[in-house]
Amino acid sequence: MPTKISDSKLATLYASFEAQKRSNPNLKLGTEQALQILAQVGDRSGWSAAKTLTELKKPGATRDQQIDIAKKGLSTTEKKDLATILDSGSVPLEASAKEFLSAVLGRTGPGPTPGGDTGVAGFQVTADQANGLSGTTKAGATIEAINLTTAPTGRYHTDDTFVVGKADANGKFTNAKLTGDMAMKEGDVIRMRARYADGTTSDWVNIKANTAETKDSRNAQVSILRIGLTAGANGTINVENINSSRQISEPGAKIQFTNLRSGDKQVVTLDGEGNFPANLKLKGKAGDNFSVAASDGVNNTDFRTTVGNVTVPGGTVAGDILPDPALHKDELNADGTPKFGKKLFTGPLFVDGAKPGDVQQGQIGNCYFPAAVAAIAQANPEVLQNMVKANGDGTYTVTFKERDWSTGRTKDVPVKVDGDFYARSYGGPLYGHSSNSSDPAKMEMWFPLIEKAYAQWKGSYDTIGNGGHAGDVFEDFTGAQGRSIGTGGSADNVWKTITTAIDAKKPVAAGTHDDGGPVNYTNTGVYGDHAYSILGYEKSGTERYVVLRNPWGESEPAGNGANDGVFKLKLEEFQKLYDNVMYTN
Repeated sequence: MPTKISDSKLATLYASFEAQKRSNPNLKLGTEQALQILAQVGDRSGWSAAKTLTELKKPGATRDQQIDIAKKGLSTTEKKDLATILDSGSVPLEASAKEFLSAVLGRTGPGPTPGGDTGVAGFQVTADQANGLSGTTKAGATIEAINLTTAPTGRYHTDDTFVVGKADANGKFTNAKLTGDMAMKEGDVIRMRARYADGTTSDWVNIKANTAETKDSRNAQVSILRIGLTAGANGTINVENINSSRQISEPGAKIQFTNLRSGDKQVVTLDGEGNFPANLKLKGKAGDNFSVAASDGVNNTDFRTTVGNVTVPGGTVAGDILPDPALHKDELNADGTPKFGKKLFTGPLFVDGAKPGDVQQGQIGNCYFPAAVAAIAQANPEVLQNMVKANGDGTYTVTFKERDWSTGRTKDVPVKVDGDFYARSYGGPLYGHSSNSSDPAKMEMWFPLIEKAYAQWKGSYDTIGNGGHAGDVFEDFTGAQGRSIGTGGSADNVWKTITTAIDAKKPVAAGTHDDGGPVNYTNTGVYGDHAYSILGYEKSGTERYVVLRNPWGESEPAGNGANDGVFKLKLEEFQKLYDNVMYTN
């Protein structure tokens, strides 16, 4: 049923979002759509929606300034419309958009609340956190939290959460604690919410951790690999987060960019999601190198300690011998030019052979590929070691298998590539890379070379970067025919399929259900619409476990030890969370 909105212009805009959702059921409204919504309701005297949107997206505008612009133009009716979109809108909101619109209505602020009791309707957090997080909410509600100070250096989304406690029959919760790489220290920014029995949640609340420590000793952490720079017009550099669903640093952190050529310094304050303000620009030109330093307002306030350097793409690449597969469309500017430059890598082809832990998925959306390759590395690493060869002239030949379906026979398909890769601004590979190092002279080369050759063979990084099937990769690498079964059948049949393939040293992978499908992945540590390697199986008494690996090389269910992406699930849980198993005959 269409959402009822009183403001006619806003109603028209929201109806267009509802139409988009009908063709794309997984659609969520993000920050860009939130700005469009606010442009319709934030029309101050004499300003059109277009003018308001221009002001909201003005270069350098902070989140607080955007909120102020929107608030000044809100009528009582428009406030009710915003509340309707937040509370009962038919199109879901991403966490960033929800927090943005909530802040305009005064429900939450864009940054953390330091000290004192704080919260939103139905959820209050108390200031005394020395023994863990405490507060009040509805009876029996689950308490969810994420440490936004430590999260940037992992592959966490801004709305990923971990269950830290549960409210009692009186709605009170105490000693709720984050653990592992999320464990909080004094001054950390913690994002919390309550999840009620009916599955709905409270709004987010950001707090500054107030622990038993005497001082804030942990500075804001920075995900330098997400910083993207491109040369703009008139001596400016465009700055963006190349993965905006994840953070650059904690909310409100200050980032200083220093142009090492000109000495120019610019300090940027991150928004309530820990991301750059819209349309951020620096002074500089192609090829300029910037040092990056951060401060949480307590530590490193003089920006003396840096976290690394980022470079604006430009110029030629030594060793660029052969034409490269084109970038994914998401890594192209509006005019079709690349956002990223290339860098020559000269590291060893293999370090102790091919291992699953070598494989790490990059920026591209091809989880099926690294999941399949890591599964092959586990089952039969010789396949990978035999398929890629150094030619001694700076090039490498990767040999795939192609099946002639009319005869059933396969033939070798050699693909020659060189050792340059598209690189992020900090210097590491943009796409698939190896876990041992991001140093161009040290990184193990076999996996990124194979991925590059696969993109070359199939057409481009865009061709291989919009989803796929691990079984197809198994065929292209081994020549054996791919197979798959659903997980919804007999547990014994699923178990037999996995164990038989593993025992026969066949590669095995698994895919989860689509986001928005039959499974809610919140707090599971497993991601929807994602592929995983199956590395093995275990038995303990009557319990049966499936051992899996996330191709990110991190992010897994809580309580699995090192955050290396490797974890095990009981067979019944595996069947619930995963949709299919892929293997070869």
